[in-house]
Amino acid sequence: MIKKRILVALFVIFPLVVSLACRFSAADPTATPTEEAIMPTEEVIIAPTEAPTEEQVTEETAPAITSEIQELVMLEKSFWTQRDTTVFVSFFFENPNSHVIFENVEYTVLLYNANGDEIDSDTTIVRWVFPNQTLGIVFNFYLSDETVTIDSVSVDWDYDSTTAADGSGNPFTVDNAVYWQNGDYPMVTGIINNSNPDTYSDIRANIICYNSAGEIVGSGYTYLDFIPGADYMGFATYVDTFDTVASVDVFPTFGYSTLVYEGTDFWSDISLLDDYFYTDEYGSLLGGVVIQSNVNTVLRDSFVYVTFYDDAGNVTSSGTEYVDLLLPGAELGMTPWVLTPPDGAVTSNYDVLILPGEYKNDYELMENPFTVNSSSIVGEYEDNVAVSFTNNYSKQVSEVDVSVLLYDAEGNIIGGGSDWTTEPTPAGGTTEIEVWVYYDDAKTVATIGVWITPNYWTVYE
Repeated sequence: MIKKRILVALFVIFPLVVSLACRFSAADPTATPTEEAIMPTEEVIIAPTEAPTEEQVTEETAPAITSEIQELVMLEKSFWTQRDTTVFVSFFFENPNSHVIFENVEYTVLLYNANGDEIDSDTTIVRWVFPNQTLGIVFNFYLSDETVTIDSVSVDWDYDSTTAADGSGNPFTVDNAVYWQNGDYPMVTGIINNSNPDTYSDIRANIICYNSAGEIVGSGYTYLDFIPGADYMGFATYVDTFDTVASVDVFPTFGYSTLVYEGTDFWSDISLLDDYFYTDEYGSLLGGVVIQSNVNTVLRDSFVYVTFYDDAGNVTSSGTEYVDLLLPGAELGMTPWVLTPPDGAVTSNYDVLILPGEYKNDYELMENPFTVNSSSIVGEYEDNVAVSFTNNYSKQVSEVDVSVLLYDAEGNIIGGGSDWTTEPTPAGGTTEIEVWVYYDDAKTVATIGVWITPNYWTVYE
């Protein structure tokens, strides 16, 4: 991974990190023998909380001893409350063992009315609970019927097995967790550090909000596409609250679909050729990136992730773009979808992380067969780009993606957009499409970049 750190200029947000690349491996980070210790399903009933400032007390599960292994403990500070049609559930578990990892712990939360009827339920799986780890988990339920009153909540859990830790521990720590009031749409941002050399995908971050008395007054969660090895990843997400928030806790967890990317040899599979972001007059973050494949095979399921920061190092926003297919040596320009920063945030810099996907060696095409014939700004508000392209392949091509970047006279990316075709393009045929684009009205478009790429659903016949 290459890093560059540049001083801040007014309204222009400068990059910190250029790129990251790793290769998928299904390795288990614990890499230790497994002791089978299947635990019977546990259930704890959480009594309701009547007032937002009243902390819920839950019966603590007594540790069970199985071959000198103490079972997971649900802590007393677990909590739930209903506010209108939203039900907040937050519960805490602790692994009391210093030498054991619990694997594939499944938590199910169930909501009941006064008659004992189940109203709703939800489940999450935590891949690993590490020695002496305290884990906070949240569920926010949104009831479709505003007349329903929840009378009780229960939490069931079980797990597949235990593994000897052999020195392995929770690799994640959290820095700069910040609550932003943001009008009626509160947000939490922060940084998750990964002390392990391996990169992990699909990490869930559970977020719990507290008032000044330390009582739970809100929650939420988000998923991070990946966290690089021996590095960090920023996040930004909305949360639900029902009282004034004074502090937040963030609990990163491995999910059932978490993958492990080993080593560093493949970080150069994709390069970042160009990047530029800025803040417009409405506080939105605009811009884009251009990437290039450096391998001689097709890459599938790659991620581009942009994190934005203020001068204090606090995350102000994040953006992501998912790349279905990247042909060998191909370039691709894109405008990642970026969350609007919270009120009062001043973004000054950003980093771009690129996680290449899997090799797809049996893909039909090895070269891009499309030629862009023309592109021009059209529409009453000049917010569309008319694109014409030709399919030079010997077969008809079904739907393809069309990505557009807009540049000013200095060559800076000032906006763009993307769309896909809905009709096939015959061999040797031409297709025309209008792509909606977004950029600051105060900017002047000097040049247009267009990329035509196949996607998951592209068929050649």
